[in-house]
Amino acid sequence: MKKLSLMSWSDSNMARNEWTWFITLTVRKNGTYSIGAMQTAVDGPTFKLPSIYPLRTGRQVRDAIEQLFLNDPLAGEEIDWQGTIEGLTEHVPELSHEIEQSFIEDSIAEAASERQYEEQEQLDAPINDWVDQAQWPLSPMSHSFGNQVDNAKRRKWVFDYVRNYYTKYGRLPNSNHTLHRDFRVQFPED
Repeated sequence: MKKLSLMSWSDSNMARNEWTWFITLTVRKNGTYSIGAMQTAVDGPTFKLPSIYPLRTGRQVRDAIEQLFLNDPLAGEEIDWQGTIEGLTEHVPELSHEIEQSFIEDSIAEAASERQYEEQEQLDAPINDWVDQAQWPLSPMSHSFGNQVDNAKRRKWVFDYVRNYYTKYGRLPNSNHTLHRDFRVQFPED
């Protein structure tokens, strides 16, 4: 087993007790990894967070480090990814590369998701315009929050109906349509 310090930082609390946090990576004999966190104090006991293991890939190691930083004692701290990756490059280059790749994969996936969202927005724009021109009965609820929620739900019904109608017939609906029993919508004429 080989234990590496990935990150460390020191500070003190309001009582001026000094402490240091260490984030560690253990390379196990079977080729897996574990991530741990420990706080040492000058005048106090050592505090350890439970280790996360077995980890087999850079993505899992990255996720485990991020999970550690969700714990209450570490919640306000920033993860030094640049320093971590540089430190790993020296000792475990393959793992370092896998963690870097996970960031690249995430940014590619995020960009694709953003493009897909923007494309859907463009497709939905004429449908939203059409729904904005339509008329339907507003909510009869007297409570303002309930009224807003109910009206938003009604608008969604109309939007979904128009989207489905457009997908099925290749055109936007016009004149009167009944969506539910007593829910009639007046769409504009072409």
